[in-house]
Amino acid sequence: MYKQERYLFRAATEEDIRELAEMEKICFPENEVCSYEDMKDRVEKIPEDFLIAYDQVNRKIAGFMSGIHSNSETFKDDFFKNASLQEKGAKHCFLLSLEVRPEYQGKGLASQIMNRYIDMEEERGTKKIFLTCHTHFVPFYSGFGYEHLGKSPSTWGGESWEDMVYILA
Repeated sequence: MYKQERYLFRAATEEDIRELAEMEKICFPENEVCSYEDMKDRVEKIPEDFLIAYDQVNRKIAGFMSGIHSNSETFKDDFFKNASLQEKGAKHCFLLSLEVRPEYQGKGLASQIMNRYIDMEEERGTKKIFLTCHTHFVPFYSGFGYEHLGKSPSTWGGESWEDMVYILA
């Protein structure tokens, strides 16, 4: 595991857009990738909903998580493509991605990002964090306290997904 001081945890900036879009292509299959234009839109409209782990040694983004806030009770595929759906002050966060470059995987970075994101949302007054994931990731997210809600109505990328929720106290 890397020392925590190695990483600078921060929001996204416009200078990150190209690197974030490239990470999408590395971390997700083609049918699930967020386009460069959609990533740019997210960073420009909701940079505070990104948590980037910037590797200060190798001078690149090692991993990140992004979300969007809405008062919806359901995960919508439109959240991936339309940052204008962000509702300022909404009490629900919908996680759009958790990405860690392959060379940083297996070292606990995804867990650090997840735990910091949960803390960040708690400080914001968020009541629920929703996510949708493939079945094989349900145990990973359950380990953080997410409750499995069952099959998702999401069909993002033509795939089948599972919905999960984390209730903040």
